[in-house]
Amino acid sequence: MSDNPEFKPSEGSEDPEAKQENDEERTPVEAGGKEVWSETPPHPAGTLSETPGEPGPELADETEAVKEPTKFQRFLRQALIWLGVIAGGFLAGFLTFYFVLYQPKAAALEEAESEVQALQSQLDTANGRLETLEGADQHQALLEAMVDAYDARLAMAQENVVAAKSALSGTIATLKTIEDEIAAFDSGLASALPQRIELIRTNLDRDLETAIADCDQLIEDLIEVEKALFQ
Repeated sequence: MSDNPEFKPSEGSEDPEAKQENDEERTPVEAGGKEVWSETPPHPAGTLSETPGEPGPELADETEAVKEPTKFQRFLRQALIWLGVIAGGFLAGFLTFYFVLYQPKAAALEEAESEVQALQSQLDTANGRLETLEGADQHQALLEAMVDAYDARLAMAQENVVAAKSALSGTIATLKTIEDEIAAFDSGLASALPQRIELIRTNLDRDLETAIADCDQLIEDLIEVEKALFQ
């Protein structure tokens, strides 16, 4: 034997620390009334987050996967915004046109139509009287003048200047045939009626509103003469 014999640990001997680690990884399990030590596999590395509150690798990958909008997407978003602005402006213009321009004109037209209907009713009445008074030359002439005045007023309501002038073209001559009868009732009115008719025809080219007012006065004067002379 040598002086320093080399010591070799037996195969059955174990390191105490290694044995303690192996014991910690095993847990006793009862099987058939005997305790059997089962080994618990260690957790795979990286499965659990080491720091609480920090996202795992998969969540971090999903966050990085979110991309910025492309140039086409930004252009499409701006185009939609401008389209909304244009549509809003168009709607505002339409509402302005409807409430500021269309409604007042529609109301004025409706009022003019009501006046035309009223005048047409009076014209029908005058025409009825004309049919029942055949043979009464003076009365017939006065009714013809009244019909001319109503026709002219109806044309004015429709802003038809040519038709209004045409309706009054022979009225002065018609009134001349009954000038004496009118003068017997009111001499001033007998001379004023032809002048009023000429004034109406002149204002048709200058001031339609004034012509309408003068025509209404002419109708009232003729109705007054008709009541005084023939009723």
